[in-house]
Amino acid sequence: MRKSPQSFSDLPLFSRDCRAARSLRGWSQDDLAQRAQIGRATIMRFESESGVPTERVLRKLRKAFEEAGIIFETTKNGRRSLIDNASWLVLLGKNADQTVAGDEISVMEGADSALVCVNQTRSVIIAMAAKPGHGQHVPSYAKNGDKGVVFDVQSRADPDYGVIAEISYSPTTQKKGDIS
Repeated sequence: MRKSPQSFSDLPLFSRDCRAARSLRGWSQDDLAQRAQIGRATIMRFESESGVPTERVLRKLRKAFEEAGIIFETTKNGRRSLIDNASWLVLLGKNADQTVAGDEISVMEGADSALVCVNQTRSVIIAMAAKPGHGQHVPSYAKNGDKGVVFDVQSRADPDYGVIAEISYSPTTQKKGDIS
């Protein structure tokens, strides 16, 4: 039997949350459907407010966003906010292309005091590029002691470094709020 929330205030995710979070990640409706393992038509109806999915589907959508580092919060006065909790790093050279979405990683200092990425899922240590010196995403660059789960990987060949992979991950050391 189809179970829907009793009222809109019971929803674990609102349509405007879904649109905003998807935009924040640069995902299409197809991307979100694949990550949440639901049909694209369900997302389209939800975002256009022509239908409310079941609570189970709403929780799958919310989980896909939370795994990608997005936290949903409601303030005391009822205002909703999205917090981008994601971090990123750049892997260089040998083994850089072995990391995939879902892998657990940690960041630590290597023997030469440079940061390295330890892919715990695949048991490999991969060289990391140094933190960039400026730009809006500098504060979210990986730090020594970070741990997380990878949600996006963009790899490319580079003439100087071989393979370069930009990894986005959701830190597991941060507390994630639950508004449901």
